[in-house]
Amino acid sequence: MANPGRRAALEALLLVEENSGYSNLVLDKLLRGQRLSQRDGALASAIFYGVLEKRLTLDYYLFQCLRDPKKKPERAALEALRCGAYQILFLDRVPDSAAVNETVEVLKETGRERAAGFVNGVLRGLLRKRDFLALPAGDSPRAWTVRYSMPEPLIRLWMGAYGRETTQRLLEAFEKKAALYVRVNLLKTTEEAFQAELGQAGISCSSVEGLPGAALVENCGSPAALPAFEAGKFHVQDLSAQWVVRLLDPQPGETVCDCCAAPGGKTFTIAQQMEGMGQVYALDIYKGRVGLIAKGAGRLGLGNVTAQVHDAQKGFAGFPQFDRVLCDVPCSGFGVIRRKPEIRYKPLPSIKELPALQLSILENAAVAVKPGGRLVYSTCTLNPAENSAVAEKFLQAHPEFAPSPIRLPGLKRFLEEPGHMLTLLPFGGGSDGFFAAAFERKG
Repeated sequence: MANPGRRAALEALLLVEENSGYSNLVLDKLLRGQRLSQRDGALASAIFYGVLEKRLTLDYYLFQCLRDPKKKPERAALEALRCGAYQILFLDRVPDSAAVNETVEVLKETGRERAAGFVNGVLRGLLRKRDFLALPAGDSPRAWTVRYSMPEPLIRLWMGAYGRETTQRLLEAFEKKAALYVRVNLLKTTEEAFQAELGQAGISCSSVEGLPGAALVENCGSPAALPAFEAGKFHVQDLSAQWVVRLLDPQPGETVCDCCAAPGGKTFTIAQQMEGMGQVYALDIYKGRVGLIAKGAGRLGLGNVTAQVHDAQKGFAGFPQFDRVLCDVPCSGFGVIRRKPEIRYKPLPSIKELPALQLSILENAAVAVKPGGRLVYSTCTLNPAENSAVAEKFLQAHPEFAPSPIRLPGLKRFLEEPGHMLTLLPFGGGSDGFFAAAFERKG
């Protein structure tokens, strides 16, 4: 009988819709349903995410072992080949025999006998040729595509926007595992007490310079399994998102709107920074996500959060005027590739409509900002068409707003850009790729 972890990895890969950005949800649901042991669950996760991250590299090796490299195998066979090849090429602790035999057995057990024979032959061919196959040399986009498993059009987009050196640093950063950052709920504990509590459990926790309440957590396992999580003493949130809330700078007693709030992390940080006073409207178009925001606010003890179903494109009639509005809009997600690896494979033409949607949300939200109020536009992508271009169009069309300079001590800039814009890159500061622009409504 095949190892259940390997079977779960293949099943999850077949369930993931290409470019969806929801790989984590697919795997988590499958692992919960199959109740795998910790060891098998870890193997499933390693293979699943490894195949997503290394897809183009794996295919480069595999297609050199096919009789007809121009003929793409059917989906189940191809994903099985990728699973086996990932174990052979990247998991040193897995014996080659297990990588091949177990992959073949999974296919047989799932009724794919014909594919099993084909996969067996190709993987054994890879074993024979492995020492003679090499990745392309040089620093051309084509070579980088294979070496870093990043589509060439996306590499060329970044080279045009940020230059060759920064692009290579991006590619190297996206190969590394994302660090785990959390937001300490200072309404329930202190940073010192939180670090001490985690330390007693053998978990490393350290503060982040210039960002009070932010903490780097290491050797943690599942954060949601910690007693401190259930007690509402923290929520998981990347540094980039925490910097964006710092940029918004909400104050106690104000009325603030997070107009595209799901899954709620920024809302929670806003409410905490307001010391539980004032009112935070957390809006999203999906009822289920709004329910998750409300549940999270309850766990954290944030009574100043109102979670509500609302489409930001339809205006803000019936809402109060806001002191501050955060527009963290839907985007292509190219800044969070480390966390959602399949996002890298999104065809660029599929995102061409996003800037119009993003500008629409920003313009509608702007109407609800008080004179003298602050408006922050943000994305978790690295694409100027969705970032600086949208911010520039907004300012050109809305003379009632002025650019608001971004000053965040302790945060290093890596790109030359206008003072009211900020691009965070996944190297140097350890955050995800993010963009923000700040505006102030003239009094």
